[in-house]
Amino acid sequence: MQPEHPKEHPSIGELTHRNIEAILCLEEGNRRSKPALYKLVARMSRFCGTVAFLWWNLGFFALWIAVNQWVWKIDPYPFTFLLFLVSIEAIVLAIMILISQNMSDEENERRHHLDLQINLLNEREMTAMLRLVTRMAEKMELPPEADDEVKALTEKTDPGKVLHQIVSAEAAHGKGG
Repeated sequence: MQPEHPKEHPSIGELTHRNIEAILCLEEGNRRSKPALYKLVARMSRFCGTVAFLWWNLGFFALWIAVNQWVWKIDPYPFTFLLFLVSIEAIVLAIMILISQNMSDEENERRHHLDLQINLLNEREMTAMLRLVTRMAEKMELPPEADDEVKALTEKTDPGKVLHQIVSAEAAHGKGG
């Protein structure tokens, strides 16, 4: 019988793959929960932002002008009805782009909030580890070389105070508002 080998720890690649999959599944679930109209707008705005859509528009306009010049003068020059259609298309596209940007902003805000929460949890974990290491160093009677900095880092971080520091620093550098 062969001795059992302990299970190897997952690689960084495997860990990041799991995290990426988890986030993508959350985002996909959120997209699926959107009403059908929002899904349709998202699909249409993705298509309207392609070169294929540009070519389709150019082809349609060229065909419209050619047909109305030489074949069937249903909308003669200056192509008033074509201008009307282009105006309607521009209005609809602008609204779809705004809706799409709002959905993207919501997703970005959720990602930002997730990132912030993970960073806050990480800060708490690191503070707890630093406290533990500090107590271990005291028990082992190691010399306190950077004691003041370590003690400062073992304090809980107040996100509100940090945000206030950022706002104050930005204002001092002329970047506030």
